[in-house]
Amino acid sequence: MPRKKLDRKKDYIQIVIEPDDKAAFEAWCIANNITMSEIIRKEISPYVVKGKKLLSEQS
Repeated sequence: MPRKKLDRKKDYIQIVIEPDDKAAFEAWCIANNITMSEIIRKEISPYVVKGKKLLSEQS
């Protein structure tokens, strides 16, 4: 029986990357037992916090 789809309210971020760069990044992620998403979330999190602060100041 198929699983029920989860009701997620998340947006996707897409980037353009050269195929060989993506392969290299994937290799590094596999070697370090981490996902691409985890790396990207970690790298952008300071900017998300700053952006949320800006948005709250505008309200």
